[in-house]
Amino acid sequence: MIRLASLTALASLSLLALLNLGCAKPANDWNVLFITFDTTRADALGCYGNEDSQTPTLDALAAEGFLFEQAFATAPITLPSHSSMFTGTYPLAHGVRDNGTFKLPSARITLAEVLSERGFVTGAAIGAFPLTREFGLDQGFDFYDDRISAGRQDFQGQLTAEPDGLYFDERPAPHVNDAIVPFLRSNAGGRFFAWIHYWDPHQPLIPVAPYNQTFAHNLYLGEISQADHSLGRVLDELRRQGVLDRTLIVMTADHGEGHGEHREDSHSLLAYNATLHVPLIVRIPGQQGGKRIQEKVSSVDIMPTILDLLSIPWPEGLQGESLVPLIKSGEPSSRARPLYAETLSPRLSHGWGEIRALFYRDHKYIHGPRPELYDLAADPNELADLTVEDPETAAEMKLLLEAFIRRYASAESSESVNEIDSTTRQRLAALGYLSVTGSETGVNEGLREDGIPPQDRIQDISLSSRTKQALDRKQFLLAREMATELVGRDTANGYYRGLLALSYFGLGQLDQAAQVAEQADTLISQNDSVFLVVAKRLFIAGERERAMTLTKKLVRSHATAYGHYLLAEMHYATGNDALRVEELEQALELEPGFDLALLSLAIHHGEAGNGQRAEELLRTLLSYHPFHAKALFNLAVLALQRQDHDEAELLLDRSIEIESEYWQAHVALLALRVELGESNTAQEKFEWIMKHCPDQRHRNHAKALIGSS
Repeated sequence: MIRLASLTALASLSLLALLNLGCAKPANDWNVLFITFDTTRADALGCYGNEDSQTPTLDALAAEGFLFEQAFATAPITLPSHSSMFTGTYPLAHGVRDNGTFKLPSARITLAEVLSERGFVTGAAIGAFPLTREFGLDQGFDFYDDRISAGRQDFQGQLTAEPDGLYFDERPAPHVNDAIVPFLRSNAGGRFFAWIHYWDPHQPLIPVAPYNQTFAHNLYLGEISQADHSLGRVLDELRRQGVLDRTLIVMTADHGEGHGEHREDSHSLLAYNATLHVPLIVRIPGQQGGKRIQEKVSSVDIMPTILDLLSIPWPEGLQGESLVPLIKSGEPSSRARPLYAETLSPRLSHGWGEIRALFYRDHKYIHGPRPELYDLAADPNELADLTVEDPETAAEMKLLLEAFIRRYASAESSESVNEIDSTTRQRLAALGYLSVTGSETGVNEGLREDGIPPQDRIQDISLSSRTKQALDRKQFLLAREMATELVGRDTANGYYRGLLALSYFGLGQLDQAAQVAEQADTLISQNDSVFLVVAKRLFIAGERERAMTLTKKLVRSHATAYGHYLLAEMHYATGNDALRVEELEQALELEPGFDLALLSLAIHHGEAGNGQRAEELLRTLLSYHPFHAKALFNLAVLALQRQDHDEAELLLDRSIEIESEYWQAHVALLALRVELGESNTAQEKFEWIMKHCPDQRHRNHAKALIGSS
């Protein structure tokens, strides 16, 4: 039997946070660069021992800094994990328990807010939808670039495919760099805090050349190598600006990836170390590093560590500890400290049981409908559950977990619940974070044992993930085989039937695809995005009547803004503009800020000669989505129609600033130059378009404009 120290002693000692120890040398002129890689296991990096990995940038940072061998995320989910990093608190306190359905409360003080008050200029560029400003992590940032593309892009920034309802909203690392590098350049003369988030290692795994070929055997490592290269470009820029040597650099990940361990392919639903063990590297200006620290640490320790290194007092309520003493000594602490992690997503998004976990000394206890206990020293891969063999230790760990929750849970956490619209729900479901049956948001801070053990259902989720990957890679026979198995496992699951329909569609079997979708009358749920994709593809393929019938059925079953929008576009294509307008207005009744409907309705009124109404709609769109390039472009068109050339030029410039390769806007600027008789600037613009634009249609339009001048 493995005995633990007395719970009374632990409650009085282990659960107390360290006081701010301060830093021996003030660092009044340091910048801070904070980098988070999404979905990155610690053992995927070269500096953590992976010989197949190519991460020279991170390896160099580790060689110059301090690498924590055993760092753990507080949750295997993007938004909750980042919220812990930025507040120094566990989800028990900040209240963010899942993506989308929660928002970081404004009352929570973030690292960016603290540094901003201390004179830092703060800027961030993020790579994925779960971190956009609507979820609260923009608090304290002067600059927060969350312009996420809703489609795939090639190396020139061109959309290569429309969103398909399976994966959504990813911005590759080079484009994140495009957003943050101007901020770094403009603030190199002062003190800045910059956060860079690279989403690339998250599914779908679509690295660009040469990483897609170099890592054809392991696209996950290819995505990580691609992100590592992009980080290297940022560090090169800081070196050119002469500020790298006075920049504190901290790199970590929000969570890992299952890769089949414990039958979990992805993340978010289980709490094993495959998805909780993350890299943590700290490079400190002027300090010789190359040290590897063995002690277990948590992502809640990042904020107090950064503030400690900067000699900045901590705000009240931090639950992490400064890692500066470990960095200075390199020796393990003499005081044992429990660390906490959780995933409530199985219950919140799937209706199963929830999981909470506690690390203490060499043990890890996982509580849920089926509790588990592991000795991580002897069993680092968590393969031998000790709950039967050592029930006394399991019971003591459970008591310690209960004490931890009582100490750190906050009554204010209920303020984190976030009401989401249908579009947000579909975007999150496309990323795999919401189930097809809706979600609940209520959280009771205590140990629960009710519900289905997520371990028993994870194989279905993993098979669903592999099915989506097969569809994404156009492996339609494989997708059909796996989707058929999913439907056999859960015949009442409409989403699985939707995947089967898409696999039939990919095989060119339109009738079978339509039949599968049409048979799902009682299976349509709050997330009908897959069926809407089938309907859209049927319409494009010429099965217009069946597509419209299916879409109408979907809208009747569960009205969504996107469903009404799709039906509106079908009416438009069939020449029924009146019904189109009616459906667009219904979409906006459900979701007043729905950008697709606002834009489409504005274009309708513009084409009908009602420029004033069109402008009202476009400005409404921009009030919800300030960085909407198409809205700005269409406002510019309206300005041109009323001969307001100055306004049109400002709007076109702004749309190009947001989408640098918005070729239609570039051609419109050329047309404006020609109309104003500015031959020199028109010629320069023409030559620029001919040199950079890959789209022959826009090139031909540019030629026609120059030819007419």
